[in-house]
Amino acid sequence: MSDLQTGISRRMAARALAGMMGGLSGSAAPDMTNAELEKKARRIEHLLETRIVQRHGLIPMFVRASDYKLPIAEDYKGAYRHRHLKGKSEEQLGMAPMHVWRAWENTATDVAYYLAATAYKYRCTGDPRDLAISRRGFAALKYIFGLTAAKGETGRLCKPYGGVWSNQSSGDQTQCVLWGLAAYRAIAPPADLAEWNRIVKEAAGYNIKTGYIDPHGYFGWTQETLRDAIFGDDKWSKASWSYATVFLPPLYLAWQATGDERFLQATRRWYEACDGKQVQEGGAHRDIYLPSLMMEMDPGRHRVWRSMMLNAFRKNSEILPDGTQPNHVGRSAIVAMGSASAQRWFPDVDMTSLGRRILEKLDVDTFRFVRPGTKPPWAGAGETVEQWAVESKFVDGDSLTAWLAAFWEGRWRGYW
Repeated sequence: MSDLQTGISRRMAARALAGMMGGLSGSAAPDMTNAELEKKARRIEHLLETRIVQRHGLIPMFVRASDYKLPIAEDYKGAYRHRHLKGKSEEQLGMAPMHVWRAWENTATDVAYYLAATAYKYRCTGDPRDLAISRRGFAALKYIFGLTAAKGETGRLCKPYGGVWSNQSSGDQTQCVLWGLAAYRAIAPPADLAEWNRIVKEAAGYNIKTGYIDPHGYFGWTQETLRDAIFGDDKWSKASWSYATVFLPPLYLAWQATGDERFLQATRRWYEACDGKQVQEGGAHRDIYLPSLMMEMDPGRHRVWRSMMLNAFRKNSEILPDGTQPNHVGRSAIVAMGSASAQRWFPDVDMTSLGRRILEKLDVDTFRFVRPGTKPPWAGAGETVEQWAVESKFVDGDSLTAWLAAFWEGRWRGYW
């Protein structure tokens, strides 16, 4: 059976399941038909492809909503000072100016989310043009890894501020890139698959070598203060399941790509630190979709992964009439993305009705990181709405690319 035929079979089964769940949950009828939702997806894709994608296939986190151009220094005049800087300046930390690093902060994430979207789209359509776009996304990730390799940091994932190397990285970028790479593996042509194997091997190896803490630190944190905040001590007493799911999937993918036992052994360190610990109540957006991947990689701990997914889904299920979240605004799209992946593990819980509502209501005018006329809950003491207004005027790449990833995975799985 071809992948396209498999997708059709999935859709038939999923529609039957959705009908049963809808009856149990009392979910509202959709406002859009599946065809209308796909038309919306193609409109959003067209905007991304024609106005937002940059050189090397990179996707910025922020572009101005007025003209889809990158922010300039003038945009950030009088803006807040980011809490991660811990009172230091970008110059002191060896970073690009604020208008540059904020625009490119989550570029690796957005490239990876779009890679996942295009991989699932190709599995739905079989169109060579969709494969070409997906291959460009994979090449963009290779480019980012190439920036660090050129600096002698093979396997390190940097945040490519302005499309060039930076001293910044984070576990959150790692997990997002892993998500896109995992989706791409299913469609990767042989030449790309060989490169895919190399990248996951080098990335996992770098994480092991550095103890999962970037040697450059993280903004105002040094490597030492960051290690203390995440792990606490040599026994990793502060390690959590949420953070474990950031680094376990790369280790498993490297194991699958190489058969090298050191990657499998490295997973045991995480389990030794986390087994017996309670799953945190609630959870970050990633705690919906990363445990879904872990269900495939380590089904023996399915109770942990199910608990994480369900807790995080419930915590993030408050959606406003316009499809946004009260705090995370347009990044409700990541909840939709997680729902499309996690639903298969919960036959008695309706996740995709919420995901569909987000997809129907959220649009370019609400793909925002900051809600206009407000400041986020994490704003510093004394910071004003006016100081945060600049980022309410930008289209948020995380929201846009996660929306597309949610739509196309859900389409392939048969939910809409």
